[in-house]
Amino acid sequence: MDDLNSIVTAVTRATLLILSATLIGWAFLPAYRLIFGGLILGLVFGLVYVRFLSAKVRGLVNLVISQQQKRYSFGFLTRMCLVLIAVMFAVRFEHFSIVSTIIGLFIPPLLTLPAGIVIGLRNKS
Repeated sequence: MDDLNSIVTAVTRATLLILSATLIGWAFLPAYRLIFGGLILGLVFGLVYVRFLSAKVRGLVNLVISQQQKRYSFGFLTRMCLVLIAVMFAVRFEHFSIVSTIIGLFIPPLLTLPAGIVIGLRNKS
C-alpha cells in the first residue's frame, strides 16, 4: 500500500512539473496558447483521474483486507465523465485545443508505468 502512495506522489510531482512548464510556455509563447491551454486542461483533469483511481484502489485493498462480501466498483463511469467534461470544456471554449487536451489527459496515467517501475526497482534493492 505504501508503494501506491509513492507512485501517486511521484506522478503528482512529475505532472506538476510538466504543468509548470506548460504554464510558462502559455505565458511566454502567445502564438501557441491554444496548444498549451489544452495541455494544461488535460493535465489537470488527468491528474484528478489518476488520484481518483488511486483512491478507488485503496478502497478495494481495504475491502479485501476486511474480507467483506461486498460489491465494489472502480468508478469507471465517474472517470469517463471526467474525461468527457474536459473534452466538452475544450470544445465549448475556443481557448483550448481538443487534440492537446486529449494528449494532456493521457500523460498522468502513462506516467504511472515508469514511476511504478522506478519505485519497484528502488524498493527491491
